[in-house]
Amino acid sequence: MRPTAQNRRHARVRRIRSGEQGLTLIELLLSLAILAVLTAFLAGGLSMGRRAFDADRVSGIGSETDAAIQAITGLIASALPVRARTGNEQAAVTFDGRQSSLLFIGLSEGRSLRGGPHNISLRQLGGDLIIKVAAPADGAKKGVEPSIPNVVVLRSVREVHFGYFGKTNPSEAAGWRTDWFGLDHLPDLVSVRIDFEDGRRGEPATIVALRQG
Repeated sequence: MRPTAQNRRHARVRRIRSGEQGLTLIELLLSLAILAVLTAFLAGGLSMGRRAFDADRVSGIGSETDAAIQAITGLIASALPVRARTGNEQAAVTFDGRQSSLLFIGLSEGRSLRGGPHNISLRQLGGDLIIKVAAPADGAKKGVEPSIPNVVVLRSVREVHFGYFGKTNPSEAAGWRTDWFGLDHLPDLVSVRIDFEDGRRGEPATIVALRQG
């Protein structure tokens, strides 16, 4: 007996449905393994990109920090042993060094500032390290440029440490001190160490030698 057209149609529908039953367990596991490999590659690429971006940013910040510290140490190295105007030959030099601030008379070579001596102060203000430069009092009468506003040289500063090396009097051995003021001579060395809020910006202390005359 021949199958009717309706029976043939039912058999064809059953064959189609049997082929649409879905993935086998092996196919499912293989798909998951491929997805895991692709996810790992994608995550690794993103992580490498993030590390490369962070390294580039830290390198740029480090270059700016190095340039700022070089400018600061250059100013300190220009300190002059200028005595205060008291008429006393034993008067103290104009150098007030504290642990977190420094004020002295430095010599400008006439690049960014007019050449000659200037009053220079370095101090921390909040999270910034600032520099203030002003012409000496007698220079202001001669038409020298007025005081320059505070200039921020470094930001995100947690703490500034200045140290001073030398003899406070001839009878004692030279050593490091946290302050230097009220003396008739400059320290031999000044150390500058800056701690940043970002620990990755840590810089070793920089030592500056001063001229004594």
